[in-house]
Amino acid sequence: MGNCKKGGNLIKFLNTVDFIYIFAFTLLLVYDYFPFIPLADAIPKGVLIALILGLIVFSLIFKKYRGTDKKELLKWHVFWMIYILFLMGLLTLLGGTSSAGIAFNNGIVWFALLISMFEMYSQWKKVKKAEA
Repeated sequence: MGNCKKGGNLIKFLNTVDFIYIFAFTLLLVYDYFPFIPLADAIPKGVLIALILGLIVFSLIFKKYRGTDKKELLKWHVFWMIYILFLMGLLTLLGGTSSAGIAFNNGIVWFALLISMFEMYSQWKKVKKAEA
């Protein structure tokens, strides 16, 4: 996750690796909701999955989050949650249906959302305690 200074904007918040990761994830979700679009042949799903896995390994090897404080990580988690929910809603409104079951009517998605919200709340409490 990129550095986010006070008064910074989304561009400062996200670095190049984050943009690539978000772009690849977005395309995977679009391919899931609209599997027969012509764009699906341009960049195969396997390439996108390999790209995402490669970025995760790259981040782990170079300890991407070593210098990142808890507040920045919380911002990243909140951003990512809102982005995924927005993208799922947009793709559903555009008439797409998830072939993998990543949709609002799936109980597992709601369970994962609940766990994520609990984790974000826990992080928020730690950030507030550290700031006090």
